Amino acid sequence: MSVCVRGARLFPVVVVAVIALCASVIGVVFLNPATARAATLQADQLTATGTVYPFNDSTATGGKALTLAATGSAVSYTETTPALSGLSIRARGVNCTGWPVIQVLVDSTVRTTITVSSRTWTDYTANVAIPAGTHTMMVRFSNDFSWLLCDRNVDINTITDIPSAATTTTPTTTSTTTPPATTTPTTTPTTTPATTTPTTTPPTTTTTTTATTTTTTPTTSGCPTNSYQARYFNNTTASGQPVYQACGWSVGGNFGSGSPATGVNAAGYSIEYVGSLEFPITGPYTFAADTGDMGVAVWLDGAGVMDHSGADNWGRYEQVRTVQAGTHTVRVVVSNTSGTAIENFSVSQATQGTKTSDGRYFAANSFWNTPIPASSTVDSRSTTWINALLTNSAITQISLNQNAWSTPIYRAPAGTPTQAIRITNSNKTVSVPYLSSYAPSPDADSHLVVIDQATGCLYEFQSFSANSRTAIAHASYHAYTGSGGHASGPAHAGGEFSYVAGMITPTDVASGVISHALRIAIPQTSGLFAYPGTRSDGTNSAGMPQGTRIRLSPSLNLDALGLTPFQKMVAVAMRDYGAYVADTSSAFSIYAESTIDGSTYSQTLGNLPKSLIGQLQALDSQISSTSVQLDSASDTTCAQQG
Repeated sequence: MSVCVRGARLFPVVVVAVIALCASVIGVVFLNPATARAATLQADQLTATGTVYPFNDSTATGGKALTLAATGSAVSYTETTPALSGLSIRARGVNCTGWPVIQVLVDSTVRTTITVSSRTWTDYTANVAIPAGTHTMMVRFSNDFSWLLCDRNVDINTITDIPSAATTTTPTTTSTTTPPATTTPTTTPTTTPATTTPTTTPPTTTTTTTATTTTTTPTTSGCPTNSYQARYFNNTTASGQPVYQACGWSVGGNFGSGSPATGVNAAGYSIEYVGSLEFPITGPYTFAADTGDMGVAVWLDGAGVMDHSGADNWGRYEQVRTVQAGTHTVRVVVSNTSGTAIENFSVSQATQGTKTSDGRYFAANSFWNTPIPASSTVDSRSTTWINALLTNSAITQISLNQNAWSTPIYRAPAGTPTQAIRITNSNKTVSVPYLSSYAPSPDADSHLVVIDQATGCLYEFQSFSANSRTAIAHASYHAYTGSGGHASGPAHAGGEFSYVAGMITPTDVASGVISHALRIAIPQTSGLFAYPGTRSDGTNSAGMPQGTRIRLSPSLNLDALGLTPFQKMVAVAMRDYGAYVADTSSAFSIYAESTIDGSTYSQTLGNLPKSLIGQLQALDSQISSTSVQLDSASDTTCAQQG
């Protein structure tokens, strides 16, 4: 299908030469025979092939440009030239876990490649000798990539011939076949960070075995212990006077392309988070930063942990540090110059817990398996959030997802053959136990879970294809000794919680008791998150943060509501253990293990009445990420992408 607008990837525009016609084109099309051309060709003088979008841009030379939006998309021209020493290509790129790469072809032969490593219009030189004569020049996009929140592509403005005998102005930026070196951060941390910068893959984690030495650090200015003081600046250096500040329980969020707070620029801003955090045990802690269109730097007690503050980037960074038990200061500075700003940060225990005595998923001390503390308090925003759910006409009940929109769990016994699954949002593979009988959920999410019974490792896949052995996203967890939470990075679920966490199982129903919190998805979630959640796919600024724990009012008389045995079982769990907001959906949903995997239940399951929503309370989010264990990509005791 072809349409004449610049838009989503599902509706490509194919542009042919200067008349900007929309058509489906196979191969390279040239409207005009070879003729002598001017030294510089504008975007509207180029022949486009593939998925190409024309657009107007006042900052581009001539005011016009073309977006190459898919691998193999190209622009070209045929001309008669004197001898040339190369071509100058004016371009800009979008970094999505790596910069775009273009190939320069002369007469259908690839002569060089160029990494387009700037978001602003920049001249790149292709140093290729071209003899006098008639030639076809082409610039072709070679490494398209996209995932939930970014899309790598390249824009072309002009292409200029560089005559061999002529002296030309040196372009602003010169690229050859070697990608640019990693930029040295402007601020050097006390502790040297890992130097690996991710492209399409998660980073390599550097582990240290000694505690970081305490030095002088900023204060949290009255914010409670285990919270952060966030100070917002209308510059990218977190300097001068902040324009806004507040106390909060987590670092980052899905800020999008707008202002992150009152009075703050929509671009060209920075945020400094400083927290006085209790580290309850001496041991290894994982510092994790999942970053989109932002720079990030992290310090522990004044010593650098990681520094990726040189420029906006997309990356998943982890560092492990051994920290002594006690109170320590964590400082995080993030900055944004443009684009869709995302920062998801956590520092969490890397040591696993112990199994439950009754075979429940995740460790005995997991926040999923722990009843709501008697000291818990209701969030001041609870009434507003709950009323928004009650007045949402799309919500007619508390819906139970059991077959579609849930997850089958396949328990692979020792000796099950392994299969490499390619993960498309990282272009890596992970090898897991797998049988051809394993089928994903019968819905657009196509969730699949495999538990290696020999190791206790739990592997989760989103948009799994049995035919191609691929999935869009993946995360690894420890099924019985982990917490059911994950440091941000996989992007396989809204809050990065395991699909299995909070799921009602046949064992729960057979016993008549659900001894764990429930997993819920609701509309209108915020772009912010609350620990133990570590990210959010929500966009409603007034919505509930993902990771928020809710409960049924303890004063509610469940016996007076006329509930079925199953409904009452669920209601008791929501009263005693609560539920965590784990994802965004169009309905208010809870989850049971899918019967697609062969599971059977001892009684009929069903939905719950909408009236119960009015009895819910959202609790204050006062969990520090240092108090919980989170699985992470740097933990290689379970298979990871590689």
